[in-house]
Amino acid sequence: MGSQPIGTFSMKEIATTQHIPVNYLAKIMRKLVTRGIVRSMVGPDGGYILRKSPREINLREVYEAIEGELRIIDCMEKDKICFLYETCPQLPVWDRVRVSMIKILEDTTIDDMLKQNRKRVI
Repeated sequence: MGSQPIGTFSMKEIATTQHIPVNYLAKIMRKLVTRGIVRSMVGPDGGYILRKSPREINLREVYEAIEGELRIIDCMEKDKICFLYETCPQLPVWDRVRVSMIKILEDTTIDDMLKQNRKRVI
């Protein structure tokens, strides 16, 4: 699915090409299906297929489907606010890092990753 996004790929094919244990991949794929990034198809020709063009799927969508909201450090989490939250001199720095990472993930699509992979192979 990564190097050839067109078509249907079995769990075993994806696990083999991406070097991911099948059990772990099953959890990831379930999350991607739930978020509407991939579609699961059952049957002898079943497997997984992207729901949209690789140009329309950015890495933030993929990351947040798998990991949830991007957080750099625990104290930035809404339910784990540190008692120094209001006066912490580090917080603005970590927030800028987070915002920069989000921008990079939003600006990078699956298609961009595929193009980079093709350049390495050539």
